[in-house]
Amino acid sequence: MSTQSAHIAVLTLLTFTLCGLLRQPAAAATETSVAKAASTRSTPVRVPFIVGLTTLRAVSTPNGDYETLRTIESIDASGYRIVVSGEVPADDGGEPVNIQVRRKISAADQAAAHRMRNYFHEDDDESFPGTVPGFSAATVKQLKTSAKAQMTYLDVQPFFGQTMVVRELSGVLTRANTGTLPVLVNGRMVELPIIHAKGILADGEDKEPFDYVVLDDPANPIVLRAEGNGASTAIVRIEYPEPNAAPTSIESSLAKREIAKIYGIYFSFNLAVLRPESDRVLKEIGSIMKAHPDWKLRVDGHTDGIGNDKANLDLSRRRTDAVKAALVTRYGIDPGRLTTAGYGESAPQDTNDTPEGRARNRRVELRRE
Repeated sequence: MSTQSAHIAVLTLLTFTLCGLLRQPAAAATETSVAKAASTRSTPVRVPFIVGLTTLRAVSTPNGDYETLRTIESIDASGYRIVVSGEVPADDGGEPVNIQVRRKISAADQAAAHRMRNYFHEDDDESFPGTVPGFSAATVKQLKTSAKAQMTYLDVQPFFGQTMVVRELSGVLTRANTGTLPVLVNGRMVELPIIHAKGILADGEDKEPFDYVVLDDPANPIVLRAEGNGASTAIVRIEYPEPNAAPTSIESSLAKREIAKIYGIYFSFNLAVLRPESDRVLKEIGSIMKAHPDWKLRVDGHTDGIGNDKANLDLSRRRTDAVKAALVTRYGIDPGRLTTAGYGESAPQDTNDTPEGRARNRRVELRRE
């Protein structure tokens, strides 16, 4: 990958820090999903703003599809830090390029800023005062109370290895409707409360339509879907740590001899190499096994439907072997307490025709033997 392409790839990655690019037009997808969700009577679920909160989004480019992860790395009185990682396809068809960047957002900006900057380069500063990578609490509150909110979108482009703001698109977002949206959260499809807002943002004669679906929670305003400035985005799934005693936790599921579907274990593209973002869940599984020395677990691996059956079957088997090896070597689990099996694409949970469906199909399952 050339230096220029690598820079563009980083910018593309961080454009989707909050969401992932879809192939279909987002406006149609957003309208359909929101209209459908508005009729639901399910009790909305709250997503906590905590360390370890991870959002996964799919990105589709001419060079191929990839996914990015955004994790809240730390939170303190001054603000919070996020780490964003992904494996960006190379423009020459070679191996994907690993990208990882960090950004610090101040508590004051997250509370009150109305300037969105979701581009930043790996060589840029971690902080951009006066901006947020998505929505602030103030923007959500304005949409809730008065149905209108001021917004400025910073259009950032690469320039000789750095980034520069080429346009400041400003205007008013207007609340279109509210409701709920189904999203995969900690392995379960749940209804999240949302605000759907639209508006025309302009810089002089330049005008762009923007369309957002944001989590209706000023304390955690995750942008779930978006369209604007040539990008269409949608969240794929959300993960966050749960107490072991929670009825939906891994430990509780295994205690009831239910299958525990694990979505927080991540692998490098088309490889059986565990990504660092998997450490939290692997540590949790290791702790559970130490707390229950009589338990024996089977680790089952599943892939999406991309690729051929034989390759996917082999990949799923190698990935479960990698999970077992990590539990044995890192957390001292007796290898005799773990068995593995791979099923490739033979047991899908969802369609393989959408990024969200494929993300749901890629999973590890644990069951007691």
